[in-house]
Amino acid sequence: MGVTPTIRVQAQDFDPAAEARLLTRDDAGIGAVVTFTGLCRDEGGALSALELEHYPGMAEAEMMRIARLAIERFDLRGLTAIHRYGKIATGDNIVLVIAASSHRQAAFDGA
Repeated sequence: MGVTPTIRVQAQDFDPAAEARLLTRDDAGIGAVVTFTGLCRDEGGALSALELEHYPGMAEAEMMRIARLAIERFDLRGLTAIHRYGKIATGDNIVLVIAASSHRQAAFDGA
């Protein structure tokens, strides 16, 4: 089974639960989903926001390369990776990784 990861670099926020539903909606063989959400922390009150830039095309290509390696290495049935750019306030989402597999250990390892 060929798995194509979903890779996005975007300014807008994302909904982890909605992204997980999209990833799993068409595969009854998925038995485990592991999500990681990275947040902008305030560094002890010293930070109010981050300003993240990216090189269009380059960031997506590197994320795709890593995602394909994870799919192959951990026999994943699905993978979504989203990274935000722009001004991100403390407490806001920065990155999301969702790994889906038949078994939980592969999902944890893949994420």
